[in-house]
Amino acid sequence: MFIYCYTHIITPLFNLIIHDMIHTYNEYHLGDQLVHLHYLRKVCSENPHLEFTHHCNLKHHDQLFPLLEDVPITLSDLYIPPGAINCWIGYANFFYEHLKRHDWVAFHLDWFAYLSDRLGVPNPMAGREDLLFDYPALKGLATPQYDYLVINSPPNSGQLPDYHPNLFTNMVRQHLNEGKSVITTYPTGMCECTLDMGFTVTDIGSLSRYVSHIVGVATGPMWTTFNVYNLHSVKTRTFYCAHQSVNLTDNTQTLHSLIQKN
Repeated sequence: MFIYCYTHIITPLFNLIIHDMIHTYNEYHLGDQLVHLHYLRKVCSENPHLEFTHHCNLKHHDQLFPLLEDVPITLSDLYIPPGAINCWIGYANFFYEHLKRHDWVAFHLDWFAYLSDRLGVPNPMAGREDLLFDYPALKGLATPQYDYLVINSPPNSGQLPDYHPNLFTNMVRQHLNEGKSVITTYPTGMCECTLDMGFTVTDIGSLSRYVSHIVGVATGPMWTTFNVYNLHSVKTRTFYCAHQSVNLTDNTQTLHSLIQKN
């Protein structure tokens, strides 16, 4: 075991000797945890001798368990052991001082290179396609076809200061009046809603394979809709985010305000 690791890469061997497991933590929101666990899955696939424990808020765990399938990653609470790696993008002002912070893809490719150096592992994120979710549970749900998936869940990270549910309600009403089928992530009283149906973010990502258009806020339920399984079936994606361009696919448009000026 040690000979194998030494002849292939020295740094992970150092981690194996010093730690039974590599610990990471993030005290913030669901979207942060989803993106980080996707990265850790990639690290594990290229370094099968490594194991991770990720520490985050217990309220996120049920949503995150599907990402742990077939990889040596476990979740724990925010009792953070000495030596754990802070994996929040704002660590050491990395996000706030980064020149490309308004470009989601460019920033995250640099972030994962930086985080990989701190973890002592090769960076598995070589390009934009590596950022798309690909865990098996995203293929697990069969749903009806919909014209529109509207992600109207309230944002919790200040990513859309002018968010108001009525603006999305008006959008849904317009689509329905045009005869389109719509499903939302937050209740409007006019159509089916994934929150009422008890869907997880993984279920929403799986559902996205059966929709033609995705519109909504750049918040937790959005991230899993950027997956390899719907890459060629979703026709358009429109997301609202005040501070970043969410440019994960060629057919994604980012609008920086819900209130569009003529």
